[in-house]
Amino acid sequence: MKTGTVMMRGLVLSLVAAAGLGLTACDTPDPADGVDGEVSTRKDDSPGHLKQQLRGLLAANHITPIAPPPAVSPAMFALGEALFYDKILSGTRDVACATCHAPQHASADGRTLNVGIFGVGIGPSRTGGMVGGRHTQPLFNLHLLPGNLTIDGKVELINGLVNPLGLGTDFIPYPVQQLLGFDVVNTQAILPIATGQEMLGFPDPHDNNEVGDCAPFDLNCVWSAYMARIVVIPEYQTLFAAAFPNTPPAQYNITQVGVAIGSYEFAAFAFDDSPWDRFVAGDEEAISKAAVRGALTFFRSDKGNCVACHSGNNLTDLKFHKTLTPMFGPGGTVPGGDGPGGLDDFGRERNSHNTADRYAWRTPPLRGVELTAPYGRLGQYTEIEDHILHYINPTQALLDYDITQIETPALHGTLLGTTQAILASGVDPLLSTVHITPADVPDLVAFLHSLTDDAERDMNHLIPATVPSGLPVDQ
Repeated sequence: MKTGTVMMRGLVLSLVAAAGLGLTACDTPDPADGVDGEVSTRKDDSPGHLKQQLRGLLAANHITPIAPPPAVSPAMFALGEALFYDKILSGTRDVACATCHAPQHASADGRTLNVGIFGVGIGPSRTGGMVGGRHTQPLFNLHLLPGNLTIDGKVELINGLVNPLGLGTDFIPYPVQQLLGFDVVNTQAILPIATGQEMLGFPDPHDNNEVGDCAPFDLNCVWSAYMARIVVIPEYQTLFAAAFPNTPPAQYNITQVGVAIGSYEFAAFAFDDSPWDRFVAGDEEAISKAAVRGALTFFRSDKGNCVACHSGNNLTDLKFHKTLTPMFGPGGTVPGGDGPGGLDDFGRERNSHNTADRYAWRTPPLRGVELTAPYGRLGQYTEIEDHILHYINPTQALLDYDITQIETPALHGTLLGTTQAILASGVDPLLSTVHITPADVPDLVAFLHSLTDDAERDMNHLIPATVPSGLPVDQ
């Protein structure tokens, strides 16, 4: 973290020290407590009263225990698991879904920007490879994201049909969508494998990638080529027969791959036992005093009003907002970049085709956010504290942004000079309703940490030792 960031965080810590606020859950004296933990006589600051206030805000915002994911059979889970970790689903045979959505890194990769084909390793230590234009999103509780996936909504439901990449609801034929269950998660599962930088590769007569020789966006060619690889593997024949017992082998196609991977993601990455979940369910002692204060700041319309965008049980309104964050990296790489040289990324406009949506981004869900640094659609902020500080004055934060805070030196020279264009595109009016100070940040962080299920901290048990193709598994 560089000088500007250090100074800002130092200001936070000094203000916290002056206010007597703690950075951790239960082991720090609370301002609402008297000496030696005696309860203050100030009724409005007592823990019980603060929790009562919070309960009222939860009811007003319809926060309830989360619904379970759809049921997944053991056979479907087994097929989805194999496909999720198998690099045979990349044209170059060197990337699996789990390479970027790694259980070792909270179903993301811990990187500023994703690295696709030709890379080696996983997570921040992954080297080489083609750099993408976005920060990898985690896969927690995807069943709580109905009808809208990804930061620019590039996989969304419109009138019950899937619109991928803004190409229209008829781009994927209706019968294929029907077999995918008109489901955005199942559909998204088979799109990266058709994307050049991520998993597909590019036409090259001298490589061993017959899938990458398909014409751009010829999904039938791409998907058929992958199936030709898969169906000749005996173990996959067994797994498909068990997961789809009523489907003849001659009818196996990419839709079963999408359903299986989507089902695996629904089941493997569903978590509902965070301290926050337990508090919402009625356990008064599940979260710390600092987390209670942070939640009050988060939900109060006269304070953080974070809930104006981070609403619902998954803490996202699934809508798109202009939050004034900087642009760097290679630009929007799927299907191509925007602006001069293709180095910009117009966000929601790429899929809505409405210039009013330029630089608008979907509100990210927050469950497990403690584990998914760096933060922002490009990983603009290494620390969650700094991302929160951005919202105190988004305009100034954009003007003052220091790219050297990110831990990828190769990107330091790629900051795009679009600050004035981003400002000119407008800012979401909701940001003017955010009234927080640096002193609020530690409590907000405590609340965000309460959204972490302990089971999310170590998911290595999900990783199989081998996959049917025999290709190496990222361990």
